Amino acid sequence: MRHIGVGTFHVTDEMRACVNQVLDDERISYGYFSRELEHHFSKIHECKYGVLSNSGTSSLQVALQALKELRGWQDGDEVLIPSVTFVATANIVLHNRMKPVLVDVELNYYELDPHKLQMYYGSLITPHTRAIIPVHAFGQPCDMTKIMVFAKAHNLAVIEDSCECMFVKHANKMVGSFGDVACFSTYVAHLLTTGVGGIATTNDPVLAAKMRSLVNHGRDGIYMSIDDDKELGKEALNEVISRRFNFTSIGHSFRITELEAALGLAQLNDYQDMIDRRNINAFILTKKLECLSIYLNLPRVRFDTQHSWMMYPILAYGNHKRPLCEYLEENGIETRDMLPLINQPCYKGLWNPDDYRAAQEVDRCGFYVGIHQDLKEDDLTYIADTIGAYYDKFGSE
Repeated sequence: MRHIGVGTFHVTDEMRACVNQVLDDERISYGYFSRELEHHFSKIHECKYGVLSNSGTSSLQVALQALKELRGWQDGDEVLIPSVTFVATANIVLHNRMKPVLVDVELNYYELDPHKLQMYYGSLITPHTRAIIPVHAFGQPCDMTKIMVFAKAHNLAVIEDSCECMFVKHANKMVGSFGDVACFSTYVAHLLTTGVGGIATTNDPVLAAKMRSLVNHGRDGIYMSIDDDKELGKEALNEVISRRFNFTSIGHSFRITELEAALGLAQLNDYQDMIDRRNINAFILTKKLECLSIYLNLPRVRFDTQHSWMMYPILAYGNHKRPLCEYLEENGIETRDMLPLINQPCYKGLWNPDDYRAAQEVDRCGFYVGIHQDLKEDDLTYIADTIGAYYDKFGSE
């Protein structure tokens, strides 16, 4: 039976060459490939600094922790997050001993609704509100133009959770370059895929240095890799030796290896082709599914915004989501729930799910399928035909 997954990983000759170079160099700790990936990835996203970690979640964790420490925020201070997102967005707020405050989403784009920010700001913003984390869901940037106006008006730090979105623009500005810091993921089935990995981008050198320290156990910035004590004069070397086991913060072991960095760097030359092919596939699949629009809410692209199409999100109206997903899975098409957050057992008592009507609709009706660059047109036809076959059999029941 045919299998169509939500993600892909295709090994290229350049990937093999880069990984082999790491093995030949016998250097798997932070080195050339890590530095190059940080430099080129951050430059593509119009930022000066990049900080690698072992996951997008780790990048978010240290980004919020760094801001909290540098700006003197307190335990219990509040962070605005969307009501539809992966659990990591809420978890990192809680791990930093802060309070996540939910904002409902737009039903057409499934992202934090800037109109609800304005409408309910009196109940959302308190003297303890410190930051906002807009999430660029499913590959599309949020309406950062409006969100940044709101953030500046209320003196909020902005952390862009861009784990599902990279290499695209909103309002002619690269995703990840709007806020104080942005966090990306290179986990399995994401856009740039290294197995494990994350990267934070920023234009703030102090924030970048603090995050790099936190990724490395909170180590003194004078010594972050085995290269930092090379070719130094006696006095400078003695200073490094005296401080290289100083720890200025309570940090984490969130480091990445040269092997993952080599895989990521090798893919950067092909990112535009990857994005182009995902956009073509999304256009084709949408055209094939338009005849079912009475049953389905198909994804849309926001005005003045590009889409990187990490996945293809769909709302199935009525009570068809679960039986439709089961039918797709039975026919070899992998599906995923569309980032349920508000009803998770681990958050019981933190918020009332009934306050987030759009998120409830997404939870009840939302799922996604793959749209990656390795899918061919006959794969997309198979997805559309299988969905059509479900509604031919069950849609009128």
